[in-house]
Amino acid sequence: MLTLAVLILLGVVAWLLAERNARYFALIYEDGMLSVKKGILFPVGRTSFKTDDPAFAQAYAPLKPPPSAKVIEERTFDDRAGLDQALYELLARWAREDIATEQPEAMERALSWIARADKLPNISAVQREDLRNLRAESGYFEARQLLDRSADALRQARERLRLTAASSSPHAGDASDVLRQVDLMVDEVSRAARLLASESTRPPDTAGAQPPAAPEPGAAAATAGGGAQ
Repeated sequence: MLTLAVLILLGVVAWLLAERNARYFALIYEDGMLSVKKGILFPVGRTSFKTDDPAFAQAYAPLKPPPSAKVIEERTFDDRAGLDQALYELLARWAREDIATEQPEAMERALSWIARADKLPNISAVQREDLRNLRAESGYFEARQLLDRSADALRQARERLRLTAASSSPHAGDASDVLRQVDLMVDEVSRAARLLASESTRPPDTAGAQPPAAPEPGAAAATAGGGAQ
């Protein structure tokens, strides 16, 4: 009876340890990649975390941190919410650092960090608000890139239309008509792109500190007359 009681007790302890191990998550940094691991239903052991939901698969896929990022080799969490919130803090910080550079390559990477962060289902309400602000900030620079690309594409289309309009092609007349419209579009899109670029490099507005207004001529004369008496 004593032996049986000890075996039952050991079995209960092993089950509790296995259940606890199956609930925990970990962020592991190895071989230059940051991976999400999940405990298995056994007292010890873990495996790569995989989900059947394709919407979440990208959020938990292994990722390569930026070269300058400092990443802790291993962090463990008691539940998925803790994992999501820690992942968000990393992705948001990397995105802000990339956005601050205003470099096209870094901006593309920042947008990928934001896209991953947006797929995390268990971030906090504060982090959700921070994500909206981050999207608004990145959207400004993303719009600049899209305008630049649109202007380049329109210029290429204009050159093609010019070639067609100057040829004996049966489409020469149509190309000539469209060319006039494309010329206007190129000018408008290029102007908008230059405006965004100039706004991003403009120093902070100091128009609030206005110099004192000059006195009116009548008031100045009255003051001078009073001083002469």
